[in-house]
This record gives sequence, structure tokens and C-alpha cells, in this order.
Amino acid sequence: MTFTKKKLAAAIGGTLLASVGAQNTQAAIDLDDATQIGLKYASEIVVSTAGTTLTHATLQDVNGIMAANGVAATTDIRVTLTLSSGTFSAAPAMKILSPTLTDSACVQVGSVALSACPATTLFTGGSTADSSVTFNTATGTSTIVSNAHFSFEMAGVTVTNQSAVTATVTTQIADSFGPTDLPTKTGPYFSFVPLMSLVADSTTATPQAIDVAQNSLFFAGGATGDNIINVGGVRVVEDVSGTAGVGIATIAIDATDILASAQHTITAAGGFAAFDQGTAIAGESIKVNGVAAVVSTADSTLAVAPAVAVPAGGNAASSQDVILTAPAANTVTIAESTLTSTVTGLTAGAIYSSATSTGTLALGSLTRNGSAARLTFSVNPDSPYPMSIRVTNDSAVVGPTTLTLTNDDGATSSAINITAITGGPAADLAAGASTGLLSMADVFAAVQAADTTFALGASSNKLRVNITSLTPTIVLNAFSLSSDGTTFSMVTDAGA
Repeated sequence: MTFTKKKLAAAIGGTLLASVGAQNTQAAIDLDDATQIGLKYASEIVVSTAGTTLTHATLQDVNGIMAANGVAATTDIRVTLTLSSGTFSAAPAMKILSPTLTDSACVQVGSVALSACPATTLFTGGSTADSSVTFNTATGTSTIVSNAHFSFEMAGVTVTNQSAVTATVTTQIADSFGPTDLPTKTGPYFSFVPLMSLVADSTTATPQAIDVAQNSLFFAGGATGDNIINVGGVRVVEDVSGTAGVGIATIAIDATDILASAQHTITAAGGFAAFDQGTAIAGESIKVNGVAAVVSTADSTLAVAPAVAVPAGGNAASSQDVILTAPAANTVTIAESTLTSTVTGLTAGAIYSSATSTGTLALGSLTRNGSAARLTFSVNPDSPYPMSIRVTNDSAVVGPTTLTLTNDDGATSSAINITAITGGPAADLAAGASTGLLSMADVFAAVQAADTTFALGASSNKLRVNITSLTPTIVLNAFSLSSDGTTFSMVTDAGA
């Protein structure tokens, strides 16, 4: 996806529309899960320089195994949670939970019944200026069961940018034998990814080319006078790879939270002359989702459609197709052109996507059809049996003709127009016309002038000739002379 400011009415910024979706994991962040990806906030959230507080009732909580082997009675415990960035919106609470995450993780000495562990107390940190918090507790007359978990119940995190945040938990126990560090737990906590994306959609696009046999006035769609082409479209979509990207608070968000509307601007590098012939000509149009786009008076390569609302789940397949229609009795040549669609999202409010944003993706291109011919054997340019080629346009359409050479190592040269060959035509080969005899020495010289890296093959000095023409048919003939110059033979006739 590219970003553009090309002659649009207003400056465009931001990165609302991208190609990665948003997803979430379970109801808390489990630092023991090797597949943990953390909580995914929608990157369309506007983060203020003063700080924006992100909250969720349970999704921000942090869990993990604190003591794989349990903790004996009369042992002090200190657990610290550290975030790589951001600060707490309020001090978290901490509990010691059973392996099944219930409050019953302790056993009183002399009993077998599970009960709640002693409450933890805030030791240090946890304020709105801190990214680390430490809690203390002591087992007293209880023991903590094996695989007991720490559980930090988060009240929210304040961030000043969209940097990814990592959570690290360290645990230390101390008994009559002294302090002992338990294994450190660390993993992704949360990051930001787009909820909304742009995708190119060619589901119902039609592949026909501009038909040179109809003087490039219509398309080769199987019927004479075919004047309509569907070049596909660009859709705004909502990520559906998992739970939708979450917003600032405990709400799910969709396209309507992000976008009030989206506007499509279609750009044709070759212009829209055939599809924008004014009110005097009936039947021509450029439409997006069935609605007419207006060609800019300042730049005839831009056609701007009205802004329209985006459904909550994003645009449906094929809903944004671009349809180009030339007049039924068209007289304006349809220009070859690359086509793109720039989608400009207009924000739904200040909380999400305050910056107007845009993305550009390619549509189907407008290209002319044509013909090709090839010669699979020709001698090298310095052969004692001089060889020449002759190109014939046996159609009723004038069109440019290009040539490439391929050596016996399989390397193919850059394409040149046959007008670059000494003795070649001065312009496009006329309808029904043929070139003179073009020697392979002159052909090879013209190719090497355009492509200095192209050479004869390492193990063979023979060449193959390929001709491509924007005409309905093309014919390639090859001729050679004997070494004494007495015999003139046509080696092959490689027709279209």
C-alpha cells in the first residue's frame, strides 16, 4: 500500500488503513503461554501526548505460575510486576491463586482443606508515575500449593505513544535459610494493530483488454463494440482473524467507530478521455459502487466519487467495483493506463482516528491486446552464413512492435522497438506493411545498445528472436545466405 497527496483537495496524513488485523487472546495475559501474543489495541486509537488511559475489566490482568513447587509455611514472598513502558492509571491489586485460578491456593498446617492465601500488601510503586509495582505477603501458618499463580488485577495503563508493552514478573521468597529468587516470567503485554484494513478486490473484475482490432475504441470482451469494463475495486474491511481489536475502554469497536465515511478517488495514469466526453456524448461514465465519479477539472487523471458510509463490518465483496463505460459509438481511443483507487477515510470522532487517512491500491490496468511471433533458431551476428529477419504486419491496424533476443543460456534481453534497428521502419509498422531485411548483426547491435549486459551464451552463440506487436497479427520471417553468397534461403516462417 502506498500513501499519496496527489492533487487532493486537502492534505492527508496518518496510517489508518493498513494490511494487518487486530486480535486478542484469552480473558487475561498468561505469561506462561509460549504462544502468547498479548492484548491487541486498535491502532486507530488517538494517543495524546499528555497520555491516554487504556482500561479493560479483565483483559489487562496478568497471570502466571509463581511457585511450581509450592511455598512452605513461615515464608515471606515479594512479587514485582514491571512494564516496559507506560504507567499505571491506579495501583493494581495482586492475589495468589490456585492452578485453576481460584482463590483457594493455600493449606493450613495440619489440614488438607484448601483456603484463601493471606492477602498481599502494596510495598512500593503502582502510582500514576510508576511502571513497576511490588507486593509483599507471608504464608504464616499456611503452605502454598504447587503451581500456584500470581494474578495482577489491573486498573488501567496510561500510554503516551503506541509502543508495544512487555510485562515482566519477578518473585523472591525468604525463609530461615535466606532469600531465593523464583523463575522470572516475561512476555508481550499489549501492542497496537489496525482494526480496519484496505484490500484490493477483483472478485467480479473483467479481464478483457483494449481491442486493437477495433482501433482501440472498445474492449475485447467477446462481442464487437464491448464498451464496458469492470476493473475491480478497493474495500475497507474489518479484521476478523480473531476477537476484534479493542478500544480505549471495555467496548468492542467496529468500522462505524473509526470512520464516518470513505471516499474513493480513481487515478488513471493515461487519463479518462474515453470515459469523460462531456454532456454532448451520451453513455460514458466512471462509477464506483454504481455511483458516478466526477473527473477533476484540474487533473483529468482523477475521478472522485462521493463519500459514503462504511458498514460496521466493512465493505462487502465487490461492493466497491469501478466500472468504466465508453459511449456505445465511441470515437475516442481508450488509452493504456495503470489504474489505482485511493480511499480516504473521514474520521468518526476525536477518540479514534482524528487524522484523515488514506491508502492507495492497484486496480486492473487498461492494456491493449496484440500478437507475438518467435524464431527459435538464428545464427550469431558474425556467422559466415549471414541471417536477416523480416517483420510483417498483416493486419489492418497500425501498432508498435518490439523485439527481444534470448541466448542459449536462457538469458533474455531488454525489449527494443524495431525502429531502433538499422534499416528498420521510422515509425510504427503500417497496416499490411513489412520491414526490409534486418540483419542479425544490426539486430544484435541495437539490442546491446539498449541492454549492455546482454551477450551470447557461454556454450553456444546462437540466438532466439521474439517479436511482440500491438496489432491483431504479426509475422516473423528469417532468411540466410550460403557462405559463398549464391544461395538465398528462407529458414522459417514463424507466424502469429
